[in-house]
Amino acid sequence: MIEGVELRAIIVLFAIAVFVACIVWAWPRFEGAAPVLSGPERIELGAAGASIELGWEDSGSGLRNASAILRFGSGEGAQQEIALHDARFQGSAFSGPAAAVGAERKAFDLDAKALGLPDGQATLLLTARDGSWSSFGDGNRSELSIPVIVDTKPPRVSIASGLTYVRRGGAAAVEFRVSADADRSGVRVGEAWFSGFETSDDTRIAIFAIPIEAADDPIVEVVAIDAHANEATARFDVRVQERETVEISIGLSAGFLERIAEPLGAANEMAGSTPVETFQRVNTELRAKSEAVIAAAIGAPSAAQWSGGFEQMRNSKVTSEFAELRHYTNRKQRVSRARHYGFDLASTARAPIMASNGGTVIFADDNGIYGTLVMIDHGLGITTLYGHLSSLQVAVGDRVTKGQELGRSGATGLAGGDHLHFAVLVGRTYADPVEWWDPKWVREHIESRLRNEPPLPG
Repeated sequence: MIEGVELRAIIVLFAIAVFVACIVWAWPRFEGAAPVLSGPERIELGAAGASIELGWEDSGSGLRNASAILRFGSGEGAQQEIALHDARFQGSAFSGPAAAVGAERKAFDLDAKALGLPDGQATLLLTARDGSWSSFGDGNRSELSIPVIVDTKPPRVSIASGLTYVRRGGAAAVEFRVSADADRSGVRVGEAWFSGFETSDDTRIAIFAIPIEAADDPIVEVVAIDAHANEATARFDVRVQERETVEISIGLSAGFLERIAEPLGAANEMAGSTPVETFQRVNTELRAKSEAVIAAAIGAPSAAQWSGGFEQMRNSKVTSEFAELRHYTNRKQRVSRARHYGFDLASTARAPIMASNGGTVIFADDNGIYGTLVMIDHGLGITTLYGHLSSLQVAVGDRVTKGQELGRSGATGLAGGDHLHFAVLVGRTYADPVEWWDPKWVREHIESRLRNEPPLPG
């Protein structure tokens, strides 16, 4: 029989144990860490809208609620609110943190017009409260204010040039004016972009080209874009002169496939089950890879480093022209095709290759089908390309002058014999070198615009 004193002691010890257990169980539910909120530091909302991602997180007692409210309006008028997100979660007071919602992440596509937001300043307010028992059961609360700049007004753009003639695959220049809030401007032809350059406080010039593959009657427009991605466009009178497509057939001999195509395919991990299949992979996959390298080498447009016409390779014979559509055949069957975007020029073996005009070397290395390749940035978005060289005498970063030796001709890459592949790019679009070799054309169609003179038709 338990004595009274002993029973009281047992009861006291049991009560203490229960009390300690309650403390151990309840203590985590009084945690004081507030939820963590995340979002962009600043939101700039133009007419094109903006995509953002917001986050609410609590690794302790879990989230009780999470909200995002857009507030706008100031001055004498009452501030307005738009609830973008309002979520409430099952509390974890008794089940513990393991059953709580620890994080909530949401993506939002904000459209100022759809939301009815006026231009000006607004605030995106994020709030969250967790399931803690702190603050007399209200839990811990967090708040994050994100400034929002709403600007849906596009910059202004107007055309200063008149009627412009340009051949398909050819180039031209246009003069235009933009308002001070224009952050970027240029010409857009389909998906091709050609940056504009400042000639005075509000006047710009852009040299552009009509891609060989452009649609019939392509849309050519001057574009001005501000810091909030608002865009203004202006069409101008462009007469595109079509060119006849020249198609040629090139037979693939067994010797060419064995000596040129197969080693090139093997070196680039593009070997096929047959020599013809290897050539097909080289002509498509390696060609695309080589073009991507060229596009990546062209950086932001720089100031003009050239003057006058560009020089053709000295004492050279044209063996292939710009825009030819080549059909490759084997045993009288067409097995592949490719567009030729430059001129093939031949002279003596290992002939000196000179810079066609002043500029800066931006690429001097091997590049797939082009073999040893040099690229020169001449400024104003003009780049020249010299392929299949056997040796180099320049390096990336070198400033070169017209007529300076770049290297020697050769047969590197996908070349059947010693020659130079010469190409001109306007932006990242190939253009006909014949125009740029003509000092009169350069003077009347490009340099005249730089001097604010009207160009001659043709």
